[in-house]
Amino acid sequence: MSKWISRSLSAQLFCGVVTSLLAAGIVFGAVLALGGQLLDHTVYGRPFASRMADQQFEKLQNYVTEEAISLDNLHRLNAWCSRGDKVYLTLYQRGSILYESPLSGDTESKPDPEQFDPEQENPEQEYALTLHDGATVQAFLYYYAGDIFYFWMSALAGGLAFLTFSLCFVSLVHRKLSYVKQLKQELDILAGGDLSYAVSVRGEDELSELASGIDQMRRSILAHQTAEEEMRSANSQLVTAMSHDLRTPLTSLLAYLELMDRGKYDSEEQLRHFIRRSLDKTLCIKAMADKLFEYFLVYCSEWEEPNLEDADGDELFRQFWGEYVFSLESKGFRVTTDFGMLNGRIPINLDLIRRAFDNLYSNLLKYADPDRHVEISFRREKDRAVLTLVNGVSPRRDACESTNIGLNTCHRILQYHNGSFETAEEAGVFRVTVSLPLSEKPSTSPT
Repeated sequence: MSKWISRSLSAQLFCGVVTSLLAAGIVFGAVLALGGQLLDHTVYGRPFASRMADQQFEKLQNYVTEEAISLDNLHRLNAWCSRGDKVYLTLYQRGSILYESPLSGDTESKPDPEQFDPEQENPEQEYALTLHDGATVQAFLYYYAGDIFYFWMSALAGGLAFLTFSLCFVSLVHRKLSYVKQLKQELDILAGGDLSYAVSVRGEDELSELASGIDQMRRSILAHQTAEEEMRSANSQLVTAMSHDLRTPLTSLLAYLELMDRGKYDSEEQLRHFIRRSLDKTLCIKAMADKLFEYFLVYCSEWEEPNLEDADGDELFRQFWGEYVFSLESKGFRVTTDFGMLNGRIPINLDLIRRAFDNLYSNLLKYADPDRHVEISFRREKDRAVLTLVNGVSPRRDACESTNIGLNTCHRILQYHNGSFETAEEAGVFRVTVSLPLSEKPSTSPT
């Protein structure tokens, strides 16, 4: 589960939202708790309420004096009690209540003497109020702050919580957006042609997988360009080398032919020498032409479809590989064969198949270990003729120069025959598997 969360961008965003909400909740609760304690020690604390009550009483005394409030018109105090200040006023004289602040919106209510008990009031909030007619009455004046401060404290806590959520979430999104911006800049560099610039891969989510895919594509394109440059260089070198190498045997062959044509030889033995040398040069030129053909076959992208003719599978495989087995044994190889019945016909181009099989035979001669068995077998597998070659790798293989053109030629020839060509090497054992389409052999009607 944790691995999935670490690799999913949507899951990361979900975790970011949850984390941001938790942080916002913690900030909201902490600010609300601390603010509540602060309010309890300030505007809702007893010292603050007492000071505010003293100030309000001074204002009340001034209002009584200015408005000529007496025992006969105490109801005029309603205007002062309802002006907006959070106060609660009670006047009494000799234990009898004279005035009580009206409830909100109720200016006609009268005090209830039965519900008033001076003993239950706070003596710290008791004052002596002098009326306009000189009478003195006792007053209980209470100041209360109301709920407005709790409201503002809640609003402040909510604002800080929202700010915390925004900062936490934006920080997560900003990291992803900065990574996306970095990827865009790096893609612009790649689009400019600098494929050597490596794309940054960070994290284990969809963005990192995208960056990894882009970098893999960059490496593939770079490898393809490198291969094309190497191929162009190899083509140029091949043309140069073939031009030089062909010139030498052709010059010698022309010289020998001119000598024989003009009869400039001293004896029959010298004539046979000229013929033998001409034949050697001709074989050398043929070998070079074969190599050039194989190179063309492997690396040329356009090639005509070969003309295919049906051939008996058993005759074809037994003829070729029977001769190869005999030749290998005559050269000292120990060969184990397992030739099964194919019972079918194979559409082939005989010249191309011969070239492919000759390349496989030459590969055995050049790279097989003569001290280990060479296994050659072919069999029918459903509608395919399968040839398998298994040989030990010669310890002198590294000393032999190889361009792999022969194996690549086999692959292309089998591809044009709708077949397959696979090679594998493991623990010093080299295996080749060739597969060709095999059709049913037509039945012969009895005569």
